[in-house]
Amino acid sequence: METPEVDARKRPLILWVLALTVLVVIMDLTILNVALTTIQRELDASNADLQWSLDSYLITFAAFIFTMGVLADRFGRKRVLIACLVIFGITSLFAAQSGSIDQLIVWRALMGVGAAALPTVTLAILITVFPPAERPKAIAGWAGAAGIGTAFGPVVGGLLLEKFWWGSIFMINVPLVLVSLVLIIWLVPESRNPQHARFDPLGVLLSLLGVGSLTFGIVRGGEDNDWLAGDSIGPIAAGLVLLLVLVLTERRMATPALDVTLLGNTRFAAGTSVIALAFFALLGGIFVTAVYFQAVRGLEPAQAGLLMLPMGAAAFAVSFVIPRLIKRFGIRGVVAAGTLCMTASLAIFSVAVRDTPTVVLVAAQVLLGLGWGVVLAPATAALMSVVPMVKAGAGQAVANTVRQVAGALGVAVIGSILGVVYRDSLGNAADVLPAGSRDEATGSIGGALDVLGDGDVGGLRGQVFDAYHSGMQVALLICAGFALLAVLVALRLPGRPPAPPVAETPVSPAVPVEPEPAGRPQSVPRA
Repeated sequence: METPEVDARKRPLILWVLALTVLVVIMDLTILNVALTTIQRELDASNADLQWSLDSYLITFAAFIFTMGVLADRFGRKRVLIACLVIFGITSLFAAQSGSIDQLIVWRALMGVGAAALPTVTLAILITVFPPAERPKAIAGWAGAAGIGTAFGPVVGGLLLEKFWWGSIFMINVPLVLVSLVLIIWLVPESRNPQHARFDPLGVLLSLLGVGSLTFGIVRGGEDNDWLAGDSIGPIAAGLVLLLVLVLTERRMATPALDVTLLGNTRFAAGTSVIALAFFALLGGIFVTAVYFQAVRGLEPAQAGLLMLPMGAAAFAVSFVIPRLIKRFGIRGVVAAGTLCMTASLAIFSVAVRDTPTVVLVAAQVLLGLGWGVVLAPATAALMSVVPMVKAGAGQAVANTVRQVAGALGVAVIGSILGVVYRDSLGNAADVLPAGSRDEATGSIGGALDVLGDGDVGGLRGQVFDAYHSGMQVALLICAGFALLAVLVALRLPGRPPAPPVAETPVSPAVPVEPEPAGRPQSVPRA
């Protein structure tokens, strides 16, 4: 017996709640950036501690994305989405109450576990709810929410820090999660892979350990600026070996958790690679410019957040016209133009100095937002067009995992390069400070400015700014290079919007599968 289609009047409401859900979790990727100085002071944290408070979330997020997509396809996307939202909300509450930096790092890691399902599963639900004709606009709206979430984090964080304590940047998640839960329970239908393939615990375990180990090694190498140290190269090598074993194992299975044939598809590989390269450039660029706004230009957290708002606003605004742009210029042309915009924006930021006019910075932010905004939705639509509807969660999980690892790599590599060039440029200038303060000053621009306070010693303040600018210039030019590489990969995308894939079972892709009452076997809809 076939389940009725989702009421057309409910679809826009479902899109809004899914967009809200993904906005919350993407916002949390960047909201901590504006609070780092405050947290360092309140929790007596070192620079390495602050890096781990950022990266612990990123590591678990990346490690669990694929696993959550597989679990959602198998046990129900709505069910997994609700469970992970609950985890995310509870751990956000505890993170806000952390009494030490170690506690904050642990709770941030657990937040990443809950967050891992949200981008993947929300997009999988969206694809099953919306019919093919409406799907491009729905994906564009979802991508717009993800784009604005990236820039909205610093804005919200800065405004909260002006009125409340540092934990408020995590407390804000709690009411948003509660609203999302109520709306999801009310509006969103249950759906899953109706093929009932055998659960693949080995594939899930290998993906979890492989991605987790690889991401940990990447972050560790960026923290220590030593990619060949045993505690960096070891986890990286182990992660690569585990992922290779995963691919080889899944290729031999009749019903694998990871459909490795997707990785050999030009459209899927190109779409995933473009998003990964652009995300590397985006997160690396945000990491560098967030410090520039506060440390070099002397802006308060709220002011820095507001200066990043044009990026999110541009990404959100352009999402409404993406379907028309694709219709006129094709996916290849739109994505290539978007990555070119990102390249130009990062190149402009690379030459910014302490007194660069604000209007130039705003224009560069708008350009970055427009670029990212027109990359995510078309590239996502292209790669998902080759994924069968019944495997929507797992297919999107593969793409999201690659993207998240690229994001971790962007923060770690760009942060490492920035630190190396900063220290080399500063040289022995910090020797004018007392011996106990030199390491802090040479460690980062934030440490140097904390040591100097409102004063100056031997003209060190100007040398610190010059040294940071040197590192910022190199780091952002590398980000621009990755964005430019994405332009070349974008040329492998289809010119025209691709047709949706044929379902592997006689189930309408727009028809959700409602679960049977407990204790009874699940029935598979038939044509």
